[in-house]
Amino acid sequence: MERISRSRTLAALSLGLSAALALSSAVGVPAQGSDPIDARAGSAPQLTDFGYRGDVYGVKLVTDSVESLNLKDAHAQQLCTRAVGQVVERESAVSVPDNPLIHVSASTSRTETYVDGDTHGVRGTNTIGDIAIGGTVGPLTTPRLVIKGLRTTANAFNTPQGFGHAESFTFASISLELLDNTVVQSLPPELQQLLAPLDQVTDTVFTGTQQVAQQVFQVLTDVTRPIQIPGLGTIALGYKNGRANSHNAQSQASALRIEVTAGDRRQLVELGTARVRMGGPAPVGVFRSGGTAMDYQALQGALRFGNVEHKALPCQGSNGRTQTYQVPHASQLLPVPVLLDGVTYQVNGDQFRAKKVAKGWSRTAISSVSVPSAQLVINDVSSRAAMRQKAGKRVTSKISTAIGSITVGGQAIAVPAPGEVVELPNGAGEIQRQVVDTGYRGSQVIALRLTLYSEAVVIDLARTAGRIYPR
Repeated sequence: MERISRSRTLAALSLGLSAALALSSAVGVPAQGSDPIDARAGSAPQLTDFGYRGDVYGVKLVTDSVESLNLKDAHAQQLCTRAVGQVVERESAVSVPDNPLIHVSASTSRTETYVDGDTHGVRGTNTIGDIAIGGTVGPLTTPRLVIKGLRTTANAFNTPQGFGHAESFTFASISLELLDNTVVQSLPPELQQLLAPLDQVTDTVFTGTQQVAQQVFQVLTDVTRPIQIPGLGTIALGYKNGRANSHNAQSQASALRIEVTAGDRRQLVELGTARVRMGGPAPVGVFRSGGTAMDYQALQGALRFGNVEHKALPCQGSNGRTQTYQVPHASQLLPVPVLLDGVTYQVNGDQFRAKKVAKGWSRTAISSVSVPSAQLVINDVSSRAAMRQKAGKRVTSKISTAIGSITVGGQAIAVPAPGEVVELPNGAGEIQRQVVDTGYRGSQVIALRLTLYSEAVVIDLARTAGRIYPR
């Protein structure tokens, strides 16, 4: 009977995992599906010698480098493409990031690749109609911050003069209602500076419209740390930056980062984010390659976490240079704590016009993974995916994984061979090594898939993709 129950649990977990991974089976593949090209594009795409990519969303919740994928709304992602005139647009009616003090409504995100005369580019835009943070929930009353018409834009482009970038924020209005009997002069100096451009309606209510937007953003830019709003949390400018050189340009903007500390939890919410990049030359195709250290699913896919600061190979490649990124520590604490230490991402890609060949590789490595509730420790987990394409031909792939050791309660257990499954002691779960998905455009490999039966949790470790697309 126990075996039947376990089998049913596994079947349910597998169904939830398969459905979710079908939505994001490759690093960088958006939840809306594998083809980001808007059906309205109609005719055959116009190919260029550039690679474009865009990622825009309204709300993101991140805790200790691990992202709550369920709460990333209005997510419009343009996968690497060489085509212009491609549009991805997503909307959300309302988003409440698991906290009654946080309400975000009517968010619209859009990415588009374009050509305008001699200018080629990719643009990302997010607009949020209404943001309300704070208020009264049961016995709890906090200050209330309301922002309307927040718009974030990022633009990367190429002209005959070279690559360039532009990014901006705007909003229609902002208001901050403090708690009754608040003495403004006793507030933190930084908050007083933030209030200064606004009109004081009453002793505790401050409002402003578009003409004060740049002054408010300037205050947020000038301070060296988030501005404390007593009784609510902190507010800070996200970021606005870009860079351009002789080979590529990138532009990114995130309007606001608001940490709510009122109540029984701390939550950091990122609002209005747009990231775009383009580069060249891309004579053969574009890479859709990179890695993420962990994909974490609970309750048959109802809860999803991951994207541990995941890194992707630039669409056009890296000119044969290996790019390395490191994340010292990351963790997911609910419903089952998982601790990661020493995450390393590496990507490499190049294109050869004369030979009509593109090739490269991606690698994801984790020094240590710990699941305290299962007394499980896994050391030196890594996966690697290499890809090579001759123009017009199938992508050839080579994948590999490595596992240093696995211990439960301090006792070593066998490291499974590629493709094999090892049961955890006392029927707690199982570990599957080297889960592979290979197709015409390349491969994806998961170093380890950990399934915990009683907690209904599936954790994929060191997921790496290596794919090349012609357009």
